[in-house]
Order: sequence, then structure tokens, then C-alpha cells
Amino acid sequence: MKTTFNVQEPYRSQLLTGEKSIEGRLNKGKFSNLMPGDKIELENTGQIFLVERIAHYKNFQTMLQQEDITKIIPGISEIQEGVAIYHQFYTPVQEKEYGVLAIHLKKEE
Repeated sequence: MKTTFNVQEPYRSQLLTGEKSIEGRLNKGKFSNLMPGDKIELENTGQIFLVERIAHYKNFQTMLQQEDITKIIPGISEIQEGVAIYHQFYTPVQEKEYGVLAIHLKKEE
């Protein structure tokens, strides 16, 4: 399966440079159907990423505690700061309803 996804700056540039390699998303829509081995394209760049692994979590806090936070949100080290960033994009109600995914990506050269 190949799909496209959009990421806002500065996270888009961090994915492209490899500084960021884990994308956190709600477990819904096209992201809920992703499987390891799938390829996804970063919108408006043509860059393809291989989905290496997907981990499921009940919320962003647990995801940030269990995964390498520096690969999810480079420059952030505090869990609560990371949760606050995710809550700018998704509400706590959505987070509780769908759960979250940590999508491990590898940039294809």
C-alpha cells in the first residue's frame, strides 16, 4: 500500500533530514490501515518512506514515554511538553477514542 501524508514544519524538514524518524498519529483513517513494509509519500516532496514498524498506544503520553522522544519531536525532552504539542493537533477526546500510533519510518534514498 502506498499513501501520502502531510506534516507541518518544522517536522517535515526533520523527517527529510532523518532527524525525525517516528511519526505520531491517531489510529484512524489511512494511518489505521498502515502495515510494516508499506510505503508512504511525504506530500509535496516526492520523498518515499518505508514503514518499518508500528506501535499502538492508548495515548500520546504513553507513546512518548515508551519511544525515543528525540526521534518523535526533535529538541523536546519533557513528556508533558510533547503531549502539549500533540494536543495542538488532536483533542484528548480524539486521543481516547482512537488511540495513537508510533509509525517508525525509514527514508528511501
